[in-house]
Amino acid sequence: MAESRSPLEQRLQQIRIWIVVVANAAYLIYTVLTTVIGPDAFHWADILHGGHRTRYWGGFITLGGLLAVWAWPARVREIYLPYVGTLLLVSVAEVLSVVTYRVMPFHLALWLSANMAIVFLVYGARGGLRVFTLIMGVIVAALLYAAPITGDLLADWLTTLIVMTVAGASSYLLMTLIESNMLVNERTIEELRTARIDMVTGVPGRAITEQALELSLQSALASGRPLSVIISDIDHFKSVNDQHGHRRGDEVLRAFAARLERQVHHGQVGRWGGEEFLIVLPGAAYAEARMLAESLCQSVKDETVAGIGITASFGVSSLTDGMATTEALFTAADQALYAAKRGGRNQVG
Repeated sequence: MAESRSPLEQRLQQIRIWIVVVANAAYLIYTVLTTVIGPDAFHWADILHGGHRTRYWGGFITLGGLLAVWAWPARVREIYLPYVGTLLLVSVAEVLSVVTYRVMPFHLALWLSANMAIVFLVYGARGGLRVFTLIMGVIVAALLYAAPITGDLLADWLTTLIVMTVAGASSYLLMTLIESNMLVNERTIEELRTARIDMVTGVPGRAITEQALELSLQSALASGRPLSVIISDIDHFKSVNDQHGHRRGDEVLRAFAARLERQVHHGQVGRWGGEEFLIVLPGAAYAEARMLAESLCQSVKDETVAGIGITASFGVSSLTDGMATTEALFTAADQALYAAKRGGRNQVG
């Protein structure tokens, strides 16, 4: 089953994809440009034996990364790893060459600083911190291995490490803030969902059901189409709790709501409160709504609900010329429900 992502997570994933594409494309362009305008003529043998062979290898790997992101965009984190690995290999090679050439690899310093920000966006605060620590550790180890490095060269490398640390720390703090806000957003969405969905039965709660009723009424009044509602109430539900316990009672409520939802094809089922449920039926005239209520009543009587035999009473009302409010429509259905209860229950009023 595909992983479900929130809209913010989906947006962040899109940003990850684009930043990896841009990073790979930029390094590829850098490799081509420095090869074309560099002081030394390019020879194909340089790819294997030249002084900049690690740069060329990196170019091929980033080209593969671009193709991989295009083919498997959902695996952008795994695809970015070879790019990071290539950067590390180039870094080690350049650091070790310092002993021979005594020249600061300015291009490498820029790439390292830029990628300190990217790793946190791609891998998140915790994952990015691990990658950041790995990169810094490898570079520092290579510098120590290549020692002694003194004078301007030492100052250049110290400046590079400081800039990398600042870029990494800033990105870490920013990513921490982003992830915290995403967590708060997810909790808020869940709280709103919980407030709208009844947690026992899984059907919409009273607030959203009232809203659906109001919207259906306004639409019916504007279009002239029929509108009906059904109120259902489980008969003697208190005895179910008393005899079988509240846990079984909740199971009955859940199964009852599921039964209603299965049989109501063009309407909304919501829990009104306790053992009462309201069914909103836009476009249904009274005869159609009553036929549905009769079918529901018979279904509950004929087949046990959550393994327990119960019955239910139903009240039906439809929008008439004298009704202009949801209260009037609901009151008519409520009166029909109580008429059914007074008539002996297990029937439609």
